[in-house]
Amino acid sequence: MKILHTTDLHFNKRWFAWIDDQQDSYDIFCVTGDFLEYSKEETLQKQIEWVAEWMKQFKKPLFICSGNHDIEEMENDDWFNHISNVYSDNTIKTIDGVKFGCIPYIAPEFYDYAGCDVILYHIPPANTKTSIHKQDNVDWGDKDFYRNIKNGTISPKITLCGHLHYPLSTTDKINNTVIYNPGAYKKNTIPNHNVIKV
Repeated sequence: MKILHTTDLHFNKRWFAWIDDQQDSYDIFCVTGDFLEYSKEETLQKQIEWVAEWMKQFKKPLFICSGNHDIEEMENDDWFNHISNVYSDNTIKTIDGVKFGCIPYIAPEFYDYAGCDVILYHIPPANTKTSIHKQDNVDWGDKDFYRNIKNGTISPKITLCGHLHYPLSTTDKINNTVIYNPGAYKKNTIPNHNVIKV
């Protein structure tokens, strides 16, 4: 199984188009939040309509989780949970023997995903190179997420994250869990991404 993981698209239509063009090359697609962008000319509602239509047209299995830009100050904070062909927040789905879990940005219940092989969660676990900003060394990670992995409450093989655009490293490890955060560099013509084989 070949997975393409990217994150923090922030309504960059060129990046969405690039992901669309990769469908013949990968089995599973994972996007770990922040589909929307407050500073764009389009309203958030218009952005939601556009992204929802993009998701509906997607032909390969698409796993997503919410990010802070997708739900803050929004009345319809679960908008992508109504798109039938997308595996989104609070979903656990097994494909070809690999169990995926999509953890929501708000009120995550990490122990619900104890049996998952691959976890999507917008915020990387704290105390990792994927959660520490490379310029100021500030840790933007989730401490509870870190504790749950460190203590073995959850023990995924792979954790896919985003949120922090400039991590010290795009990969790190806690116990036997490999953490991926590709970061996001807005000036790039294609989104930062990971290619993962499981």
